[in-house]
Amino acid sequence: MYLQIALKLVIGMIGLLTVVRLLGKKSLSEATPFDLIYTLVLGGLLEESIYDDKVNPLHLLLAIALWGVTVYFIETIVQKNIKTNKVVKGEPSILIFDGELNLEEIKKNHISMDQLRALLRQQNCYSVQNAQFVIMEVGGQITVVKNGQEDGLSFQLIESGRIEEPVLQTIGKDRQWLLNELKKEGKTLREIVYAEWSFSSGLFIKTYEQSKQEIYRLDN
Repeated sequence: MYLQIALKLVIGMIGLLTVVRLLGKKSLSEATPFDLIYTLVLGGLLEESIYDDKVNPLHLLLAIALWGVTVYFIETIVQKNIKTNKVVKGEPSILIFDGELNLEEIKKNHISMDQLRALLRQQNCYSVQNAQFVIMEVGGQITVVKNGQEDGLSFQLIESGRIEEPVLQTIGKDRQWLLNELKKEGKTLREIVYAEWSFSSGLFIKTYEQSKQEIYRLDN
């Protein structure tokens, strides 16, 4: 009996580590609700099986393996499909845009003005008047860009050759404008791995050719 419990604990630990590796190097504050579901379900599998004599280590190993494959499959689909990513993991909400309160997003996230002020204070912003942009990230933390801040807010326009149409609408641009800008730079859409735009710096692009695809190590 005790040997079985020990085996289950070892298998469970390996399974948890595997899921954490699949989720990547995220802190808890960056984890999405879906990421937490992965871990909670795996924890539930482990908890229920440890003291259940009817569940042997092989059953637990099979359950963890199936769950791990499911997690990997979902993560792969989510990364490759923008719409699926937004449905499954959600998307950031802009609470303040260019100094103006976005009441629609504030209500959608059930945030009172007192709560908004408290969130701003946590980011060393002590007045709504001083906030130019406020974004609530998927994990619940907020990002604040203050008025006059040199490093202003940027908007992601392209990821892996795919144009972010809703983001273009946010900044008052369209697809043709972006394609024309790429043409000026002598680039095509399929060459672009990442592109962003900001009010202060304009368009910034990175091509696949300009990007590294190597693993760098800091130690042995």
